Amino acid sequence: MRTIPCCLVLSLALLASGCATLIKGTSQTVTVNTDPAGALCTFTRDARTVAVVNPTPGSVPVEKANESIAISCRKQGFQDAEGSLASEFQPMTFGNILLGGIVGVVVDAASGAMNQYPETVTITLVPAEFATIADRDAFFDRMRASLEQEVGEATERINRMCTPTNCASQLAAARTATAQKLVEIEKRRGSAKVAAN
Repeated sequence: MRTIPCCLVLSLALLASGCATLIKGTSQTVTVNTDPAGALCTFTRDARTVAVVNPTPGSVPVEKANESIAISCRKQGFQDAEGSLASEFQPMTFGNILLGGIVGVVVDAASGAMNQYPETVTITLVPAEFATIADRDAFFDRMRASLEQEVGEATERINRMCTPTNCASQLAAARTATAQKLVEIEKRRGSAKVAAN
């Protein structure tokens, strides 16, 4: 299963010093994809709906703000997925949302901005039930492989673009976040429903 890198983030992040630049304008467009397509996704901020995409993929305008945007997606035959779009970028942020936090890691170069949401987010939906244990394991193995690939890309970009004062902290944050995501993937694997044979 492919995951599409995006400049987003989910799990959200600590703003890295020295990397922010201001982006003009009070609104922007956010594109949401789901894997598979055809989901209904709702964006909320401060407990108010700010946008709905139905079905995915689709793009919606959102007002920029300091607050994160919660995003929830539903599709028949799949578990509901929830996550959050942070309004602050850092050189290492999280990209593809899977069940409220199992994500790929992606680096948004040094072009991050305060009060700028990611332009694209991809949410991977987990089947409500797998036909076999082998199907379940293949699905979560792909998630691990995708995460590990994007971690490698993120590490390369951090090393290339960080400054002497923030390299160590960014790499440490990437390692910690990656370990947390791997634990989440395995937790989801263990709780995934498999059809009785």
